[in-house]
Amino acid sequence: MNFEVAFVFAVLGVALWMFITERYRVDQVAIAIPVVLLVGGVLTAEQAVSGLSSPATVTVAAMLIIGLGLVKTGAVAILGQWARTAPLGGPTLRLLILCLVVGAVSPFLNNTAVVVVFIPVFLGLAQQAQEPPSRYLMPLSFAAILGGTVTLIGTSTNLVVWGLAEERGLTELHLFSIAPLGVIYLAVGLAYLFTVGQWLIPRRLGPPDLSQKYEVRRYVTELEVGEGSPVAGKTLQELEWRARHGVSILGIQRGKKAISAPGAQRSVEVGDVLFVQGDTARLLNLARRLKLATPAERIRRSLKLEHPEGRLVEILVSPGSAAANRSLKELRFRQRYGATVLAVQHHGVAVETAKLADITLAVGDLLLVHGPAEVLDALADESGFVPLAEVERTATPRPRALFAIAILIGVIAVTGVGVWSILQAALVGVLVMIFSGCVQLKEIYRELDWSVLFLLAGLIPLGLAMDESGAALWMGQGIAAWLSPYGPSAAIAAFYLVTSLLTAVMSNAAAAVVLTPIALLTAADLQMNPYALLVAVMFGASASFITPVGYQTNTLIFTPGAYRFSDFLKVGAPLNLLLLITAAIFIPIFWPS
Repeated sequence: MNFEVAFVFAVLGVALWMFITERYRVDQVAIAIPVVLLVGGVLTAEQAVSGLSSPATVTVAAMLIIGLGLVKTGAVAILGQWARTAPLGGPTLRLLILCLVVGAVSPFLNNTAVVVVFIPVFLGLAQQAQEPPSRYLMPLSFAAILGGTVTLIGTSTNLVVWGLAEERGLTELHLFSIAPLGVIYLAVGLAYLFTVGQWLIPRRLGPPDLSQKYEVRRYVTELEVGEGSPVAGKTLQELEWRARHGVSILGIQRGKKAISAPGAQRSVEVGDVLFVQGDTARLLNLARRLKLATPAERIRRSLKLEHPEGRLVEILVSPGSAAANRSLKELRFRQRYGATVLAVQHHGVAVETAKLADITLAVGDLLLVHGPAEVLDALADESGFVPLAEVERTATPRPRALFAIAILIGVIAVTGVGVWSILQAALVGVLVMIFSGCVQLKEIYRELDWSVLFLLAGLIPLGLAMDESGAALWMGQGIAAWLSPYGPSAAIAAFYLVTSLLTAVMSNAAAAVVLTPIALLTAADLQMNPYALLVAVMFGASASFITPVGYQTNTLIFTPGAYRFSDFLKVGAPLNLLLLITAAIFIPIFWPS
């Protein structure tokens, strides 16, 4: 082992450790990798930036833009609206049919966007059936993941493996090349979820209402505005207590009049009793400085959080949200949206009230928001926020929705019949989307999930470095020597297993980038069909069933479903094993050596 091989392995080891420990963001780690390899002399400057122009990166970007166009025109929402009202039979049959619908659209749409649209639908279905959300959301996420394996554009991971194969001269993978195996996967996965899986999926009942779920009332107290208080005469926007002190004003009692969810322009008067939420020490400090009655002197009153003038709504932070990777203080949430965040659940754990303003929000976090009904309705229409309860929306015409669908169908058609490559068709689709007004450039700049592209731009040079340095060859020869006595099925099962385990603790794209060059060199040494191991890596990277962090759809359902990490292991591990056996049986049939 020479210096370059050792250096690449060292970089790979440190990167894997950072991915697993999550001390830094995955895209932050990824963009550092080619710089380190450049400084170490393993890559040239041109090779270090090759990830930016890679067919995989460009194709993923193009498909994300096409997906964004479908979302912005309302084409994806149409599907959710149909699912809410369609007569689909009893609860179990309805759940099965909706999982089949999710599995049918995920091969052609970004499965994260599909799950975002269907989360409220599945929650409503659970409520109608008087079942806990945990029984319904896991099948939703797993069906979307399984559906994404049917085509090359079903997931960004499929496109990554396809792009890496194209760069190495393996050009026989087309849009529907993996469809036969993907359909079998979908059928096997759904059969498991609706038989054995029904016994393993947890039945976890939550608190009866939102205020109890988040223990809001435990942190609410009263402060009375006394004579000479500097608070009197000021509006809530001028006070800015949430941003300055981490304290929220939830309501005002003015004589016999109760003001629920007061707006930012509501002024405070002498004698008002403010219902406030916040850390006890901060409340006492405010009361002392601003001449407010302390909690010990308060008059017992009841605060109605659910009121015609004010409501509670759970909002899920989804990919592309302005809230992701920012704090409520940085967002100036109340000033920006006119509503108050009372509580946050981060990875299923409630955040301490005193830290609400400063915690960095992440995709999958749940915000308990309190505000006027019209404000919450507007917030529900904000891109990147998903209300977990039905809200009233004004029906607006979507004249370009059908056109956006036609663009997607066109991309699929010209790719499927071989007129253009996936990259060519996707680029033309993006151009038509932009010039037809289905999606605007400012929406692309603001809402596209750029972290995925930076992740690929950083990781693809790592795969190149493994090739250039000989690290992939060194590992491939060692793995081939170990697997040679056991035949192709054993090699397929081994790569599938390793990939699925890696993708459980780190990005699935990262797992695919690391293992694809090794798989190709191993296949050469074993004199196997290289596509057999490529597909094993591709499907293994999508087998993100045993943790809530391996795949974004699992992250999105984790908190709303009140799941624990162990729930995914209990349900996902048997499914992974079943799919591994499926891969070992069918991949040699479809891609024989």
